[in-house]
Amino acid sequence: MGPLHKIDHMGDEELLVPVGADPFSPTGSSTDSANELWEWLRLLNRRKTLIIGAGLVAVAIMALIIAQQTPLYKASSRIMLDTRTFKVINSEAALSGVDTLNLGAIQSELEVIQSEFLIGRVVDRLGLASNPDFNGSRPPGFLDATMAPIRELWQSGISSLLAPVRRTAPAAQSRQARADESDLARRAAIGTVASHLTVSLLGRTFVIVVTVESPDGTMSARIANAIAEVYLADQVDNKNEANRRATEWLQERLSELRQNLQTAEEKVAAYRRDKGLAGSPESVVSTQTLSDLNSKYLAAKTRRIEKEARLVALSKASLNPGELAGIAEVASNTSLNALRTQELELGRRIAELSTQFGPNHPKLVQARSELAAVHARFLQQTQNIISGIRAELDAARAEEEELKAQVEHASALSGTASQYEAELKQLEREAQSNRTLYESFLNRFKELREQQDIQRADARILAYAWPSTVPSSPQYKTGLFAAFVVGCLLGMAGAIAAEKLDRVFRSASQVEKATGVAVLGMIPLVKGAVGQRANIVTQVVDRTTSSAAEAMRAVFTAISLNNLDQPARIIAVTSSTPGEGKTTFSAALGGLLTKMNASRRVLLVDLDLRQAKLAVALGLKERGGTIDEYLMGLKTLDECIHRHEPSGVDYICARADTPNAPEVLESHAMKAALATFADRYDLVILDSPPVMAVSDARIVSQLADYTIFVLHWAKTPRDVVKSAVAALRSVTDRIGIVINKVNLAKHAMYEYGDYGDYYSRYRGYYGAAYGGATPTAGAANETSGIAKLTRIVPRMK
Repeated sequence: MGPLHKIDHMGDEELLVPVGADPFSPTGSSTDSANELWEWLRLLNRRKTLIIGAGLVAVAIMALIIAQQTPLYKASSRIMLDTRTFKVINSEAALSGVDTLNLGAIQSELEVIQSEFLIGRVVDRLGLASNPDFNGSRPPGFLDATMAPIRELWQSGISSLLAPVRRTAPAAQSRQARADESDLARRAAIGTVASHLTVSLLGRTFVIVVTVESPDGTMSARIANAIAEVYLADQVDNKNEANRRATEWLQERLSELRQNLQTAEEKVAAYRRDKGLAGSPESVVSTQTLSDLNSKYLAAKTRRIEKEARLVALSKASLNPGELAGIAEVASNTSLNALRTQELELGRRIAELSTQFGPNHPKLVQARSELAAVHARFLQQTQNIISGIRAELDAARAEEEELKAQVEHASALSGTASQYEAELKQLEREAQSNRTLYESFLNRFKELREQQDIQRADARILAYAWPSTVPSSPQYKTGLFAAFVVGCLLGMAGAIAAEKLDRVFRSASQVEKATGVAVLGMIPLVKGAVGQRANIVTQVVDRTTSSAAEAMRAVFTAISLNNLDQPARIIAVTSSTPGEGKTTFSAALGGLLTKMNASRRVLLVDLDLRQAKLAVALGLKERGGTIDEYLMGLKTLDECIHRHEPSGVDYICARADTPNAPEVLESHAMKAALATFADRYDLVILDSPPVMAVSDARIVSQLADYTIFVLHWAKTPRDVVKSAVAALRSVTDRIGIVINKVNLAKHAMYEYGDYGDYYSRYRGYYGAAYGGATPTAGAANETSGIAKLTRIVPRMK
């Protein structure tokens, strides 16, 4: 819970009201009950000028940008992929059509359309390399020329600073420059077309939409149509090229196969003719028998070779025992595996004994002997395996020799006819194989020759592009509307920032929360002639029913009811800094109280001994006797006191730049003078200096019964007010704050629900506006306010 104020109830009870609460409310609760949404809406309302202004500035900037842009016209052509697989024959994969049911293949076709090669063919076809709209030779606009240095610095500035400088020979530089210039225009045109080209699928169909933008609507249509036509031509060209390469290769192979077939057939015919063979069943049987023997002979020979290889491998491994583990016979031998295990165990044991004993220790000698015995047994076992393999090899050799002899014998028995028949069949098989291969290649060659004449693309142009007369970009309405929205958003951000950074007071609740001192009232801004304070005082005194007059009377009523037993007779009026209207407020308050009640005797005393502005506020030409002259005994009291005829209030002026002002204010003469003033007058109003300027205000506050602290609405910084109030509270606890110069038109936008809000809402209640000046808003019903004040009146700590 926040700090509380003590409040007298009819002078004999004390109530506690939270800081920030309206002391004039019957319940004493806060009047700021609007929810957060209304707070945001009110913020936007009072900052609408900033928000709308930011939006209009953004619109103006966007309009300038759009005005500098070159209008682009869009044209679209449509290509439909053929969903049928158009194939006359079953060609190879290189010659097959596009698989339109494969989404990956469709995406590949989209990339082909956007490829640099295909766009380059379009550029060459339409001569875009010499078109200023595409080759980059068109002079840039004002905006582009302005942004070019920044863009260049952004893109290459840092890299050029960090990259090492490359030095090349002048001749090499010249050749490189000529090569770059020759290809620069074409590459620029390709890049321009690619950057303004959009290729996409139309929904879930097989239709490809090719869209091109350019400064010329006719050129956009020509480019879109050219891309579609070049794409179809490229498909046909690719198929023809693949067909041509396959045909050339088949033609070369056919020549070779034809020669081989002719040679094989000639050999068969010559052999038949030379040997006079006609073929017989006996020769077939003899040939079969010889074939079986040959098979057996080859198998025996294979076994012999295998045995020899095993023997050689084992013999080489026996020279290096480490390789014996890789031999199958050794690895599968149980005895050798056991010996290997013993060898490893003895090796580990010898290593342990070597670390414990000397080299000639009996245990170490015995272990070495055991290891040598294991090695001997291992070698003996290996030799046994070698002997067994050698015996198997001898048997295999004998079998091979025997089968060889049988084959030779069978060959001799088969006769010359069988031998000739076998050779003839071999020749016929070779000729038949060559004929089959040649016919297969010949049929494929004929198919390709026929397909070469009927090639077509796997797509067709569904719709050609037509020139557009309406530019597609820039989009004026969308761009300006988006700029306005973005500008308004930035304006809202600025408005929120301005609200958060607002360091002045705009409502009574803010002042009370920050200072812990109750606000006695809010005085509406009274506009008079520039530099004429007397005009303002005159307006308040002459128009006693105005909102400013009612607000001042409410302030005095609150002070009077603060302590009914001992009402304040001497009231000091001060502020934190000059220019907050304390002197004008003092003069207007004194004149108003006197005019409203002729029997009430009021004296205005100017104790601002440094500036002395009371005479200016009252519109006096002559100051008369001053307070310092009275205190020093140079003049009598009657000679110093004068009357303001328009209002009837008495006053004593001061002399500006009075020497030793603090000593004068602290003197016994000043205290005696204030006592005299209090005896002769019902109310004495002291116009004291600002608190933050000099220390005089604190001295005057100690001499007064009550101190009114005046602050300028929406101008005096919060920290300054808090510091000034803290300085006053260090010398007196009877302080009340008056918010002066409240601009009711601006204050109404905040809808705080305080004094100023009521003055604005019910301005008609307070009568006509000030003549000759800007009208001020009215105040709340002061009669009801006074009734409320009789129930609860703030009393300062």
